[in-house]
Amino acid sequence: MKNILLATDLTANSDRAMERAFKLAWEHDAKLHVLHVISDYKEKSLSISLKKQTQDLIKKHMYEYKRSNPLVTVSVNTVLGKDAFDEILRHAEKIKANLIVMGMHGKTKFRDLFKGTTIERVIRKGRKPVLVVKNKPLSHYKNITVGVDYAPDSRTTFRTALALAPEGHVNALHVYRSPDYIDDLAYVYMTLKEKGDTDEAQQNKMETFLKTEAKHFKRKGMDISKICSGSALEGLPYNAILKEAKRAKSDLIVTGAHGESVLSLSKLGSTAHEILSDPPCDVLITRHSSD
Repeated sequence: MKNILLATDLTANSDRAMERAFKLAWEHDAKLHVLHVISDYKEKSLSISLKKQTQDLIKKHMYEYKRSNPLVTVSVNTVLGKDAFDEILRHAEKIKANLIVMGMHGKTKFRDLFKGTTIERVIRKGRKPVLVVKNKPLSHYKNITVGVDYAPDSRTTFRTALALAPEGHVNALHVYRSPDYIDDLAYVYMTLKEKGDTDEAQQNKMETFLKTEAKHFKRKGMDISKICSGSALEGLPYNAILKEAKRAKSDLIVTGAHGESVLSLSKLGSTAHEILSDPPCDVLITRHSSD
């Protein structure tokens, strides 16, 4: 990871994303690019004045962080624009960002409040991994829950999680629904043996997934056996991921923008959308090459 883009709106709690971005830049020896988009007013003198004031304010914040670690290289940019998400994506491409960091603020408990936000548009229209920071960072990420579905792009999600948090414990989670789980009545009549066979088959798939990933990282000189685990749970993806994240006390959830059966929300998978609407912790969304 060479370039991290922090897109900040300087609202309440934006310092959490700023602090996390700075920590990540330090951990990965990456350059931190800070961007703030200012509305382009008709009165140009007002826009230019706000641009300078904002840039000075951000630099002041960055100075405080750099006092603790002066080795992190930081660049600050304020730009004028009509649509913040457009400017963020344009800047991300310009600096070849490996990661976009944004802060979550306000009440996002309901779907309709999340739809149309700058974060949602950056994820949906962009091609870069986006880290949405909710909580104040106390240390590096320690417990990471990663949603996987065994598709090739799911491996990208898993590997992105490991790259972001090499010192944390990564738990791959596959959520499935039984072939006979068509409705509640069918599920009731499903025999215990049939359910046991399904559960065992899904767990075997997870073990195969982890073995394949272990071989991949071994070729790169990295042993992931002690920092990775995997499990398969039956149920609805959103509920199962949140349940597992709570059990593992996860400080980061990682998922792809697409799921196995996503037919809506225009390139932002329903599971990812649900999680981002009311996340229990920080969330990393990866983009899939086929999007």
